[in-house]
Amino acid sequence: MTKSFTSKSLTSVTALAASLILSGCLSMAPNNERPQTSIEHSFGQSNRQDSGQKLEAQDAAFTLEAWQDFFPDANARVMIEEALESNTDLRIAIARMAEVEGRYQIQREDLFPSISGEVSQTRTKNSANVFTLPGVDSIQDIYSANVGLMSYELDLFGRVRSLNDAALAQYLSSAEAARSVKLSVIAQTANAYYSWISAYRSLNLAEKTLKSRQESLDLIQKRLDTGIASELDLAQAQAALATVSAQKAQFDRAHAAAKSALELLIGKPLSAVNFDTEQLKLAAMAIELPDNINSEVLLSRPDVLSAEQNLYAANANIGAARAAFFPSISLTGQYGYSSTEFDNLFDSESKTWSFMPSIRIPIFNNGLQANLDIAEAQQQRLIAEYEKAVQQAFSEVYQLMANRSTYGGELDANRSLVKAQSKRLQLAEAKYKAGLASYLEVLNAQQDQFTAEQALLETERAQLANVISLYKALGGGDKAVTYAPKKDAESMDTKAQSSGVTE
Repeated sequence: MTKSFTSKSLTSVTALAASLILSGCLSMAPNNERPQTSIEHSFGQSNRQDSGQKLEAQDAAFTLEAWQDFFPDANARVMIEEALESNTDLRIAIARMAEVEGRYQIQREDLFPSISGEVSQTRTKNSANVFTLPGVDSIQDIYSANVGLMSYELDLFGRVRSLNDAALAQYLSSAEAARSVKLSVIAQTANAYYSWISAYRSLNLAEKTLKSRQESLDLIQKRLDTGIASELDLAQAQAALATVSAQKAQFDRAHAAAKSALELLIGKPLSAVNFDTEQLKLAAMAIELPDNINSEVLLSRPDVLSAEQNLYAANANIGAARAAFFPSISLTGQYGYSSTEFDNLFDSESKTWSFMPSIRIPIFNNGLQANLDIAEAQQQRLIAEYEKAVQQAFSEVYQLMANRSTYGGELDANRSLVKAQSKRLQLAEAKYKAGLASYLEVLNAQQDQFTAEQALLETERAQLANVISLYKALGGGDKAVTYAPKKDAESMDTKAQSSGVTE
């Protein structure tokens, strides 16, 4: 009678468990929703004020190219690829992502029954001082072969499912964090490469200027020897030469520092990198952006997505903490064969089984409430961190776009200034040679031309840095990404596709 009742109970419980697995379980976690953030709807003209009226402009779609296509300079691509292969921060991030993925896989196994098989032999020697039946050997062998269900919890209230969701969200967060590190490596390496080129060009300019000052000094020395120039002219030329010589020493240090920074990022000396040394130039890069961009593009940035997944993990942890207040049912069972003789181990008479359902009911456990309080506090902290990430992203993109709109005019002005200073220097030299002006006027023109040429180089470098930073801030990566404004007012999802992270 007992055996019959147990078999029916086993069948009923097994059916209930299968039904729960197939139909899902109750979840006590809060709904995953993006927090609302107080930022402007868009970047661009609609944010500008005109006579107290806000200009309304329709958000437009735009595409960010993959980084391999975004950088037209083959040397820059080579440097970035070298950095991605050797950068320790990226390797750490990828390893951390693999670690979190492993924890997720372990946690996921709790959703399904764990079945294990075991075949064993046990040899036992009974004590001679213990009563044994006549004819029974004091040494006994027991052979067994079993298949067991290892303490499977029926997830009636979603505790296990919530823990699995939390582990999954943490893995996705780590993947976005790795993508963020990769994007930072790309931007840092590109900026370091162009900083090195800019320093190289500045050094060349200083060397060219130093040569020009030396030629001027030699000319004045000859004019002095013939009685045309004065001792004052010679002293002024010598001072100008010394000034440029000191500036060249500064550019030497800046060039060495830029080279060292680039080598640190790529993980090897530049001499070990195969790149075209004849094509060292500040390449022209541009991001084609419409006048108005929907600020939802920020929701696809890896740092924002990572913060969002961390928030979802906190929601799932709240669900698990809430479910812990309710009873939990665990199933443990075993079916197999056991015999003292190996030859008849698998006979029908050798069958053995056991079934041990258990229920745990929390009665007095203050730790459960403390765990729930901790989970809810973590959720509030992560909501604030998500809002902060979005606000910082908006501020970063807004500033970079504002800078972008001014560099064109600054470059044009500096080019015009260099042209004007060159003309001024020619006229000053002609006047000096004709005896119509002092050499001081030539020196001032030379210094102003050198300063103007340096300013032009700095502006070109700053514009490149701004474009690269804007590309990173908008979430560029391994794939071409198209951003489009939402068509449904209730939809908060962008059309962007996240870039992957590969080793």
